[in-house]
Amino acid sequence: MNKDELITALGELGYRLFTPEKQRLSSKKVLDVLDESASSKDLRLIEGFPVVLANCAHRGIKLDIRSLLSRYGPRSQRRVDLEKLILASSDLLAQEGLDKPEGLYDTMDLLTMKYGDLLKQEVLDLGKDRPVSIARLRNTLRRYGIDLEKSESVRERDRRRQLRSFQLNLHLSTLFPPKQKELILKKLKGDPLSKTEKEYYSRVVKKKLEGLANSELRKIALALTKK
Repeated sequence: MNKDELITALGELGYRLFTPEKQRLSSKKVLDVLDESASSKDLRLIEGFPVVLANCAHRGIKLDIRSLLSRYGPRSQRRVDLEKLILASSDLLAQEGLDKPEGLYDTMDLLTMKYGDLLKQEVLDLGKDRPVSIARLRNTLRRYGIDLEKSESVRERDRRRQLRSFQLNLHLSTLFPPKQKELILKKLKGDPLSKTEKEYYSRVVKKKLEGLANSELRKIALALTKK
């Protein structure tokens, strides 16, 4: 076996040298995975379809679902199978309170009009006599969804960063006029300052920041804001 196969085998035997989260799958690769799993004869691979979509949302991977469906003609069985799995999986994600990947919403209205509520059925009928149990799809998603809920998603990290950025801008706007705020943000980002900006920053802005950094002043501020 080659090195990659050896590392994979070691990981399966409990000696994992890297974690899947460190690998960044491309959107096209994910579409290939969805395509192949939808056409598989192994029902266990098909049952992982909604799990893949949930993980894409978790990792912030945007999917071009229209591009995936356009690989096949409108009446192609491969396209019908994909459409059914996409619709059923999307509805399952909604029911389980899990995020949907960006790019999935674009086709949902059309697919719902075409197939209706597929989750009302006990079995999802795919081509080549491949009946997929809705209950098994749901249970598989729930089983793997527990792990997703334990870790922070890309979207959650983005929301936290946006909130911190909003709060920072709000407080800076309260304490500093626009020009001084601009200089502070430049310094934080490491952007270069002109000679005039450097002099103004050192002469005015830095002194204000030193005052804010004073421990006694912070104690007073904390005490007064609690009253």
